[in-house]
Amino acid sequence: MASQVCYIRDIAAVSPTEMLVSDLDQSTVKLVNSTVGGEVAFVSVPGGPRTICLLGGMAAVSLSGKKVQLIRVGRGSLTLDRVLDVDKEISGITTLDGCLVTSSTDPPGVTMMSTDGKLMYTLDNQNGRDILKLPSFLTSSVDGFIYVSDSGTNTVTKLDNKLNVLKTFTDPSLQYIRGIVCISRDQLLVCSEGNHRIVLLNTRTGNTTVLLGEQDGLRGPYALTYCHTQRKLFVAPWYSTTHIQVYKLV
Repeated sequence: MASQVCYIRDIAAVSPTEMLVSDLDQSTVKLVNSTVGGEVAFVSVPGGPRTICLLGGMAAVSLSGKKVQLIRVGRGSLTLDRVLDVDKEISGITTLDGCLVTSSTDPPGVTMMSTDGKLMYTLDNQNGRDILKLPSFLTSSVDGFIYVSDSGTNTVTKLDNKLNVLKTFTDPSLQYIRGIVCISRDQLLVCSEGNHRIVLLNTRTGNTTVLLGEQDGLRGPYALTYCHTQRKLFVAPWYSTTHIQVYKLV
């Protein structure tokens, strides 16, 4: 799917026909038509936008400069809401039970806070048994768990709703893990940037299945999102600034 030249850091499907795209280079968040391509709307944000999560009719976007921007998402429109100040640079963001969960790499950690910025729970290497190195992306499941991808340890870690560590997954098929998205109660799609693969991780059994690779035109997958209605997977490669790759999952 072609788009304007930009530096894509994350994507998030908001409807069967639209997705959000964070453009780090132009400091904008864009609403893009996911069926025919093309920009529908955009907003400029006060910092380089990185990762995105959806929160009801809102989106939360992590920004450089230790900030989180809340954006109201309407049909074909984006409107800036409030900005939350945080105490560290955020790498990943997701939502659980109406709260925001963020990850950081310096120092490595995961934090849960309310949408007004009140700190609730923290996981770091003092209370997390030194499991975190470069926590990159986050996703949450319908049954109330949080998953953290760590590109420094090539692991995915499962947390409960108070950020307690439950389990850590690793597999030779996972190399330099980036974006992750939960597509069902027990299934994650994982960007394995180091070997150019999208891997399906079963979080109940720990088994992995390689779904896409270089033979499918995949190179350096960085961020991804999944549309259940279309059964389509959208992948933003690390190197590409002009295209989002689209795959039909059957």
